[in-house]
Parts: sequence; structure tokens; C-alpha cells
Amino acid sequence: MTYLIRNLCLLLVLLLPQAAVAMSCKETFSETVHQQINLLNDIVISRGDAVRGRLLWRSEEFSISFRCLDAQSAPDGEYAFFYWDPDNTIAQLHPSIEVGVTIANTDYRINGGAARLLVGAGTMPMANRANCKKHWNLSKAERCATSNVLSVTFSIYIKATGFPPPANGLINNSRSLDLFQVDGDGGLNTSPGSNFRAGIGGLGRIRFIACNPEIRIVANSGSTVDFGRIPSSSIHIGETHKMSFWIEVDMTHPNAGGQCSQKMLMATFDTANGVHEGTIILPRSNGNFGIVLSDPASSERYIQMKKTIPLGTVNHGINRHEFRTALFWMDEKPAWGPFSATATVTVTFR
Repeated sequence: MTYLIRNLCLLLVLLLPQAAVAMSCKETFSETVHQQINLLNDIVISRGDAVRGRLLWRSEEFSISFRCLDAQSAPDGEYAFFYWDPDNTIAQLHPSIEVGVTIANTDYRINGGAARLLVGAGTMPMANRANCKKHWNLSKAERCATSNVLSVTFSIYIKATGFPPPANGLINNSRSLDLFQVDGDGGLNTSPGSNFRAGIGGLGRIRFIACNPEIRIVANSGSTVDFGRIPSSSIHIGETHKMSFWIEVDMTHPNAGGQCSQKMLMATFDTANGVHEGTIILPRSNGNFGIVLSDPASSERYIQMKKTIPLGTVNHGINRHEFRTALFWMDEKPAWGPFSATATVTVTFR
């Protein structure tokens, strides 16, 4: 019996350090620790769009502010991270879809495992605080980690992986999956209700259907907007040289299929070029000018990259939606010479 007790005590000593360094991060004002993001409407997807990397759905943007504090005795302070898939449940998704998080115009695919993304300094050390014991559970700490407030804006996306959709077209998943937990250097805080998480639910609303519309970009030079020659006398800081282009969704060809009739069309713009403030596409990294897109039907001044916007309801004819593009000068003396930039648009159904 004595031998068994010694081994049990040794096991406890080895386990304690794993939980000895962790933060508690909660929403700043309400101390919320979970945000549930649900698919509230059916997401109807053409089987022809089940190609690798194709965007199928994107949520609205969520801005959160959370305060992190030392919860398990880390007096020197810690950095805060997004720990992806804290419960290791993402593997339960059907392999035809992937789920991820977009932060600062960058998509982060959630693959499970120990991957994490640095958010910022969650707790900061301050030397020799006299009230250390009063405010923290650190009775003999020489330095006491002070709490810090961090703010992050994110959205959730769903993309196709290229793997065939289910035979019946339905993503059969009704449970909520937590996508990330905000926590410190030492790993996940295992105390329930201590750390902010974001989860996604309603994935059972995703449905693949037989629908294959022809999508075209119509501009003044085929599918390209040509700004022509721009005289230097017309360059002034701000927006100039507005031009229109259209997205056409053609349901009249023989192989279009009819299962997407009366579904809402959604468009998402993206670019491989650099982007300034989420809206200004940069043909050159140091050219002091950019290209902006706008939707005359929207109250927003410019279109945010990677943000979904409605196009209208599809019917059996040709659906056309006008957009506008313009040059945006950031300086009175931009770089001269030819320039080009590329924007892609993904059209989905809702």
C-alpha cells in the first residue's frame, strides 16, 4: 500500500504544472465566455461549386473586447492566443466542407490539434506591486501580472474542400462546435466558464443542390474595367474616375438546373493584391493609389473584401446587378505608369 501511495503522489506532482500557468479571458463588460454563431437560414450550394477553396458562406463580422487576467499563478504575465478547436470536434465535420476564422483579412483554417494564433499581451507584469496579494492569488510574487484588455474583429467562413458532398446533399450535423478559446502561453485553462469561446451551430442547414448557373462579369472591356489613360491634371486626393460593371447570373442555358430558383444570391469580393483598410485594393504596394468597389444599392461607401453582400433573388432568366469601381488617390503625386489589379467574386445562394 505504501508503494502505491508514493506513485499516486508522484503522478499528482507531474500533472499540476500543466494547469499552473493559465489565464482567464472574458468579454470586458458582460464577462460573457461563449458566443454562439448559428446559420439561421438555409445555405444552398450548387454541386458545381464543391471545388477546393470555393467560399460557400461567411458570417457577419463580430468585434469583441475581452479582459485577460492571471487565473492560475503566472506572475510574469502571458500572451493571449486563439487556440483552435479546443474540444477537438472539428474532425466530426463532413470532409466536403471546412470551417475557419477570418481576422484582419486573413483566413485561418481550423484543422484541430495544438495550433494557435497570437492575439496580443493578455497580462502584463508590473514590478513589486504592494497590493499584489489583494488583487491576485499570488501570495509571494515579486512581480504581479496586471490584467489587459484586447480587442479582435473576426468572422466565420465555410469553404469547399473538393471532396464530394454527401449523396443526399445534406450536411448532417446539428451540434454546436467550438472554434476557438482565448487563453495564455501555458495552454488551455481547464476551469469551466473561465475563458471566451466562439462556436458555430446550424451546419445542418447546408444543402448541396443541382444548380449550375453561368456567372459573368460585364465591364467596358469584356470582363475587365479599363480606366484608360489618366491625365495628371485630374489627380486629386480621394475618389475619381468612377466606372460601372455588372455581375450576370444566367439561368437560361440547358444545364442550369432549377433547384436554386427563388434563392437569394450573395456575392463576396476578394483580391490577391494588397488591401488598405479592408476596402482599397492596391495595384502597387507603394504607388499611393488604389481601386475601390461600391454597390449603388447599399448604404456602405465601399465594399469590404471578404464580406458577403446580397445580389437579389434568382429566377429562371438572367439576373443582373450593377457595381461601380473607382480610383482612390492617396497622394497628389502617385507612381506613374501602367497598373493592374485583380478582384474575384464568389456568388453563392442563401
